[in-house]
Order: sequence, then C-alpha cells, then structure tokens
Amino acid sequence: MRPRCLTGLAGLWAAVFALAGPAAADPSRLVVWAWERPEDLRFLPPDADIAVQSAFIEIRGPDLFTRARRFPLLARSGQVTTAVAHVQIRRHQAPVWSPALADRLAEAVVRLTAPSHPQRVQIDFEVRASQRQMLLDLVHAVRRRLPAGTILSMTALASWCDTESWLSAAEVDEIVPMLFRMGPGGEGLMQALTNGADFDQPVCRTALGIAADLPPGRAPAGRRVYLFNPRSWTAERFAEVRERVEAWGSGH
Repeated sequence: MRPRCLTGLAGLWAAVFALAGPAAADPSRLVVWAWERPEDLRFLPPDADIAVQSAFIEIRGPDLFTRARRFPLLARSGQVTTAVAHVQIRRHQAPVWSPALADRLAEAVVRLTAPSHPQRVQIDFEVRASQRQMLLDLVHAVRRRLPAGTILSMTALASWCDTESWLSAAEVDEIVPMLFRMGPGGEGLMQALTNGADFDQPVCRTALGIAADLPPGRAPAGRRVYLFNPRSWTAERFAEVRERVEAWGSGH
C-alpha cells in the first residue's frame, strides 16, 4: 500500500502507525533522531532505528504548554522504537517548581509519547546547574508512570558525563551524552575520546549522540549511537555518517 500524506494530529499519528508498526524487539546500534520537521526515512536499512520527537513541553512559571508532534513521519515497519519528549523552560520566565508540577509534566510526557507504543521513551531536557533536581524529579515521576518493560532514556550534555556525579541518581536505563554543540571544554573532551579515553561517569557508557554535520574524530565503539542532522535526512547523508561510526570499531 502506498503511504499517503495525512493532515491533522489524528492523521499524522495514523501515518506513523500505518508505516511504523510495532516496536522492534531488539534495539539496533544506530538510531536516527527525527526532530520537528517532515521526514521520510523509508530509505533506512532494517538494522537502523528511529527516535521520533513526539512531544513538545514548555515550562512557563507554574504552568505547562504541551503539544504533540506537528509534522508527518514516514518510516518502515518496526523502525520507530523510541518516542522523544523535548522539554524546555520558557525564556525569561523562571519555573515555579513543585511536586505537583513535576507530576503534571510527567503525565504529559507519558500521554504524548504513548500513541506510538514505544519500546523506549527518551527525555530531552537541558537544565542549568541550579535546575538539576527538576530533571531528577521528572525522570522519577515518569518512571513511575511508564508501562512495565518500557525503557527510559535521557539525553545529557557531554560535559555532564565527564564531571557531574549527580547523574548516577537519575532513574533511567540509558543516558545519551551529546557530542555536538559542546561549549567550553568540548574540544578537550573530544580529543580525549579520540585518544581512547571514556566518560568519567559509568552511567554514560552505553550510548552517545553525534551530529551529521559535525562528526567527532572518534568516539568509543560498541554503543547505541543516536544521529542528529540539522536538515532532513537523506540516504546519502545517513550512509556517510554510518561509515564514520563503523570506522570507530576498526580504530580508523
């Protein structure tokens, strides 16, 4: 059956379900992030997974703004395994954090990611040092609400994985250090990884994220690798990034 372009929220998710099907039983090593834009990822090989941004949540003082994905995603059966919830704090409006707000936020994460029946739910929430407890509270609240057997993942600044011991308190199954758009110290960390070093925090040693336009020289091999592209994916760009990742295992 040839996929059709559907409009509206119900139609959008119908398109994802019809093409994606149930989550694959075994996670693959490469995962393509499908962020908030139209994507046609039917060119991906069978051993590549897709992590689709399914939720956008903004904390606005004591309140939340929430919405589901706005753009269509076309994918082959079984490849959408991860639903991503992007959380952010509204600029120039300090969050009024409380247990009640943490519960409301967790409920929104679970509600907006549930339609894709994901194998894995991933929280993408970059916080300042003074906001670390917010992230820990959120993952704790989400963990309590997820269906049994659902994997809980979160992204992290790469610098956190090298210096921040508080990450060990995060009740997640996977932490994904992002090796791109790094701030001060990023060049030194990347050079250390290229030379064979690893993240100081053991909880950060099962996955990592890289960018298609700014690939690292080398990173630890044998991990679940999430691939970010600032533009829509193409078969050519995916093949280029995959070749770089596979070279890590051979030492090139």
